[in-house]
Amino acid sequence: MELKEYVRIIRCRGWIVVVLAILTAAAAYGFSKSQPTIYQAQVRLTVRPARADMGLSITVGSLLRSLAGDITTHRFMQKVIDRQQLDTTTDDLLNGKTVFVKDEAADFTIAITVRDPSDRVAVDVVNTIAALFKEERDQWNQLQDQRDRIDVEIRDQARTADVYSPKTRINVLAGGILGALVGILIVFAIEWLEVGVVRHAEDIDRLGIPALGAIPAESGWRR
Repeated sequence: MELKEYVRIIRCRGWIVVVLAILTAAAAYGFSKSQPTIYQAQVRLTVRPARADMGLSITVGSLLRSLAGDITTHRFMQKVIDRQQLDTTTDDLLNGKTVFVKDEAADFTIAITVRDPSDRVAVDVVNTIAALFKEERDQWNQLQDQRDRIDVEIRDQARTADVYSPKTRINVLAGGILGALVGILIVFAIEWLEVGVVRHAEDIDRLGIPALGAIPAESGWRR
C-alpha cells in the first residue's frame, strides 16, 4: 500500500486501537486495585569458613543447599512462630507463598525472603528467621574445633518491605499494549474484509477495469 493508504487507515480506524488500549488498561488497573497488597522483605546471610582453606571453602559451598534446607523445616518454623507469637502454622509459612530460601554458592550467601500482607510482619519474621539461624549455627560451632567452624553472619537486617504485588504500573502498561495489539488485529481484519471495496480511481486502475466517468466530490454541507 502507498503511504496515503496507511494515513487513511489511521484516520478511519485508529480510534479502534486507542479505545481498546484504554479499555484494557483500565481493566488492568481495576484488577490490580482489587488484589490484596503483598509486601516482601529480604535478609542475606554470609556463610564463611573459619579459615582461608581451599578445601574448607569447597565444603562450605557444597553445604550451602543443606544449610538453606534446614531453614525450611517445620521444626525451625515452629521456633519462629513461638518467638514471634504468630497466629499461624508451620504449614502456612511453608506453603510456597510466604517463606523463600535460596542458596547462592557463588558468593557464599543464603537469601531469605518473606512475603506477607503486612509489611511489619514481613520484616519481623525475616529478621527472626535470620537471627534464629545464626544462633543455631553459633551453638553448633561451640561443639566444633575452632579451625573447622562455619561462621554465619547477617549482612544487614531488613528495615523495610517493598511491594511485591500487585505491580499496578506494569499491569496497566501490559494491558494497554495488549489492547493496542488486539485493536491492530481487528483493523487488519476489517481492511482484509473490505479489500474489494473501491475508494479511489487508482483502485480501479489496479483492477484493470476501464473507468467511464467519475462523480466529483463537492465540499461543504452539500457533499
